[in-house]
Amino acid sequence: MRLSLALIPIGLMLACSPQNPDEASQTLAEDTPPVTEDRDQIVDADDQWRHYTNARFDFAIEVPPGFVPLAGPQNGDGRIFVKDGSRLRVSGRYNLDSEFDDQINDASKGLTLQSQDKPSPVTWRATAQLVTGKRVGLMLARGADRIVAARFAYPDDDPTAEKQASRTLDSLRFLAHAGPLTYRYQPARFASKPVVFSLPGERAWPVDGAKLIPWERASQLGKPICRYGLSGQEQVCSAKKEAGLTFAVIDRPLARLRKQFPEALAEPTTLAEREALKITEQAEGSGLSYSLIPAGSLTIAVVRSWRKDSEETGYQEILQDLSFETEPDVRSSGDGSAGPTR
Repeated sequence: MRLSLALIPIGLMLACSPQNPDEASQTLAEDTPPVTEDRDQIVDADDQWRHYTNARFDFAIEVPPGFVPLAGPQNGDGRIFVKDGSRLRVSGRYNLDSEFDDQINDASKGLTLQSQDKPSPVTWRATAQLVTGKRVGLMLARGADRIVAARFAYPDDDPTAEKQASRTLDSLRFLAHAGPLTYRYQPARFASKPVVFSLPGERAWPVDGAKLIPWERASQLGKPICRYGLSGQEQVCSAKKEAGLTFAVIDRPLARLRKQFPEALAEPTTLAEREALKITEQAEGSGLSYSLIPAGSLTIAVVRSWRKDSEETGYQEILQDLSFETEPDVRSSGDGSAGPTR
């Protein structure tokens, strides 16, 4: 069930400035203009957890049962949720010129860190002991144009709250858009890289897309240490050749596109709760699966590429959580948006 909340505008200080030593954290941008329309969503889940989605900075996170949202700030950068002695605060800001290490230092000021880790080059997790008998779990996730901070403070003698904090921070997702299609992915697990690919068929043309690649492989891009195909020879690691999941917008309706595909290769499928067309190609220990989803005058391409030696990477979770905007022809922007090369 989707909850419609009437969010009451309040001063930015309520949501973003430290209220006491327990709330010392990363300061959010205060010089950005307020958002006049609140499009954030808090949606119930089957297990009483809820999903909070921030429309301004394109991120989502799970909220434990019983946590109550406080009134949202005017600029729409995030929310605070409270329950008894626990407090979850999640917010985004624009990623300007700061280095990630500097942003980590800002987020940990005034805290005694007990543990910290960087699961990927753009994410940071930590646990700290507060002087008030509480612990706090922290997470930073850095995108190309945004950085999201999540902070979960809880009593240090509450094992249930500790588990909730871990699950909440693990659930942080970035939202990205391919035209009217929205997809969600873990910034700790995947990097989004621009690629150019061609559709199968006689009249192939280049299409710009955004490709999700596991960080273990994405961190090697540009280095001459990768092997593709059956040759076994080392090559420069390339996002185009890596196994991954690509999203793109094609500025043509599917009815026109399908004429160029051989009937023997095309088969019906369902993706994002829409009837779509699927084409699969395999060669030399690798393969490509093109799913083409109709979206009015546009076609959304979701391309799954794999190699024989590539491991299961969690793309199924992403594919099961796709969603469309109400108006299929409205183009969106954001980290991971893509469009055709004309």
